[in-house]
Amino acid sequence: MNDATVLYYKVCYADTDAGGVVYHARYIEMVERSRNRVMYAAGYSFAELAQAHQVMLIVHKVQANYLAPAFLEDDLSLSSHLSACRPSRTVWETEVRRGEILLATISMEMVALDTVTRRLARMPEAFLTALRSFSKEAKDGSAAL
Repeated sequence: MNDATVLYYKVCYADTDAGGVVYHARYIEMVERSRNRVMYAAGYSFAELAQAHQVMLIVHKVQANYLAPAFLEDDLSLSSHLSACRPSRTVWETEVRRGEILLATISMEMVALDTVTRRLARMPEAFLTALRSFSKEAKDGSAAL
């Protein structure tokens, strides 16, 4: 699959505990990489948002469901999409799989803050439009968020 919303990741030693099982917090780091991949595919980066638009995105809430373990040297795929895309808040959903086996689902809610005041801010409309093309509805051919 050659999809901008999929990150392929090989589990390395640093991702695992002494038993060779991926440590739960490492999934969050993997999801960050997957989310960055979607941001780049949308034509944006965190640095650009901060520099050009004075907006930064921060994690507000994370929900992780671990369904099966991943192990050292597993080849994983992380598939990300947006389930909500609002002016100041986005929700990113990521599925972590080993082959066809669903290992984890992680939902990450991001809020936009003004880089100077650190108060809630609106994301640039062009950025929101670009992100909406990576919503589950857009991928399925339904209406955008």
